[in-house]
Amino acid sequence: MKKLILVLMIATGLASLQAAQNTASAAPGAAGFPDVLQGDKLRFGNMIVELFGIRAPRPGMICRAGSVEFQCGNAAMQALDRIIDNYAIACQQVSDVQLFPMLTECHMGQSDINRLLLRAGWAIVDMNSCDSNPSCQTYLSDQAHARNNRNGMWMGDLPYELVALAAKPKREDFSRNDENTETLRAISSPFHVDLASEHRRANEPKPTLLSFLMQ
Repeated sequence: MKKLILVLMIATGLASLQAAQNTASAAPGAAGFPDVLQGDKLRFGNMIVELFGIRAPRPGMICRAGSVEFQCGNAAMQALDRIIDNYAIACQQVSDVQLFPMLTECHMGQSDINRLLLRAGWAIVDMNSCDSNPSCQTYLSDQAHARNNRNGMWMGDLPYELVALAAKPKREDFSRNDENTETLRAISSPFHVDLASEHRRANEPKPTLLSFLMQ
């Protein structure tokens, strides 16, 4: 009987250890039926996640197609809402750094939601975060597909604010920032005046022709 109890305790302990290892190895994320907050942002209950590697237009951003202007932030939200269409969504954290909102890759079954948005033309690749990710080349191909077929925002002009957000800063931008920093540091740095020297200089006799000739 004691041997049986010992065997059961060992088995229970091993099962608990395995469960703990599985939980530790699973990346944080969210799953369920989310609400669409923005064209690249979802809410699962109290948890908000942002789609990693892409940028969708924010509410208030304007797209232009010929002489027509429209709110492409709202259009991107509607596009994402149509894509998920009450399907169960699973999102997995991609960054080791705890951020809010959490950066995630989200899937609807086997379909990558980022790819669906990019191909529909309602998001662009975020080169600030995506350039070192294995999915980036695929995302760039999806973006090219939307641009070539004039899908979504690509039917006209993209909002310049969106393009600026998604663009990776150039090296000269950092140099310019360094120059500005040095200028600000020079302007704001305290300066010192030697009052004794200034007093002597102010009370020195003014040079005359005679003193000049005697030098």
